[in-house]
Amino acid sequence: MQRIIYKSGNVLHLFRLGDTSNEKISAKKVDIIQTYHFSKGQFDLANNGEQISMQSFFALDSEVCFDCPFAVSNGAKLTACYTHKMMQYSGFLSSLRSIRTKLTWDQIPEFSSEIAEKITKLATGKYIRFGTYGEPSLIPLDLVSSLCLVASNWTGYTHQWAFKSEYKAFFMASCHNEGQANYAASKGWRSFIAAKEAIQGTVNCPASEEAGFKSNCSKCGLCSGTNGKGKKNVYILQH
Repeated sequence: MQRIIYKSGNVLHLFRLGDTSNEKISAKKVDIIQTYHFSKGQFDLANNGEQISMQSFFALDSEVCFDCPFAVSNGAKLTACYTHKMMQYSGFLSSLRSIRTKLTWDQIPEFSSEIAEKITKLATGKYIRFGTYGEPSLIPLDLVSSLCLVASNWTGYTHQWAFKSEYKAFFMASCHNEGQANYAASKGWRSFIAAKEAIQGTVNCPASEEAGFKSNCSKCGLCSGTNGKGKKNVYILQH
């Protein structure tokens, strides 16, 4: 496992190269790039030496989740977001505590061209999962563009599609009904829709339970904006 970190304002950005145990994302023992975006509050809480709860950790997500309806800071239940599971939470704490053993917050470097070059080199030829935790549009657009040029495949989703149209080439608009998706389309976005039922004219996520897990994200790559694979919107049934 390799990682590269930097900070921007009160946000810590982590790019991790390693495999995943989630076979819906990628095959076992295959190295992929995943990005994580944590608030300074989450970094500090994870490293305060006291016992903390999942609720208190995810309540500090406003600077990395913004207006996401599943964010605890927006009043959502802790169980609303798929990242709010004990295994993921434990991994987040482990990563933040590991960083703190080497660097204080003030010692974490700011974003630079040198860091961008290192991340691009690390990601070359790899599948990139943008926004494994946190809002991927926090990554500078030039870096996202460079990474997508060298990646073997990528996926990314953003709830900031109404405000950051420049990311539509690379990410999907995260939507929750057909009306939202239609509005996103009017702004030039393809959408990934967490829907209550199938939506005509869209593609059912091949890595979903209802599709029989016939592919995984790293192979499929449909959720890659207007510059990536596919032209249609993608839906998954809410679960």
